[in-house]
Amino acid sequence: MKGNVKWGVAGLVLGLAAALAIPSLAQTSPPPTPGSSGRTVTVSGTATIRSAPDEAVVSLGVQTQAPTAQQALQDNARKMTDVMKALLGAGLKQSDIATTNVSLYPNYNSDGTAVISFVAENDIQATVHDMGKVGSVIDTAVAAGTNVTSGISFQLSDQNQGLDRALQAAVADARSKAETLAAAGGATLGQVISITETAAPNPPPIMYEKAAAAPSTPVSPPTLETQVSVTVVWALS
Repeated sequence: MKGNVKWGVAGLVLGLAAALAIPSLAQTSPPPTPGSSGRTVTVSGTATIRSAPDEAVVSLGVQTQAPTAQQALQDNARKMTDVMKALLGAGLKQSDIATTNVSLYPNYNSDGTAVISFVAENDIQATVHDMGKVGSVIDTAVAAGTNVTSGISFQLSDQNQGLDRALQAAVADARSKAETLAAAGGATLGQVISITETAAPNPPPIMYEKAAAAPSTPVSPPTLETQVSVTVVWALS
């Protein structure tokens, strides 16, 4: 019985010693470092690239009609060959001319009961690198036999033109917003945690209506705009 009492007293002494040691260990823990609170601010920034196009893509076609399918295709091939030769003579390269469509279909009478002819069509895209020659290229194609057009699109030969400068401007825009938000919340910006370029697909080429088949067709290229967006996460301190 006395042995049990001795062990109880010893356990009490050890418990008191452990209780006294725990506050002492807590006091020796290092204080949190600035910026380690886990607080962040996420901001998006944008910038716009404005560029003058240096390429024009002209959609041209030849449509022919004949009593038979074979005759329609033969007539069409002859006229399209003349158009391509004329475009090459106007200064375009073979690589600037691409076929986009070849079709052949019957043409029915008014009640749809009989085929009265066949229509063949061949469409191409001609890329013009000299903005001052776009109108004359259209005139040349029409004079050679083009009788179908579906517009002009303007684009940049270098799609990344000015992209680095725009990304820098977008990050600067995001930083300005983040500094304002941080100051309003009584904090300051710390290190950048992440930067993400958000999806911003290139805008579709600017289309013009069908070109008029008239001498000296006037063409006025527009200014192209491309928007770049980034999302930046900063630590707050």
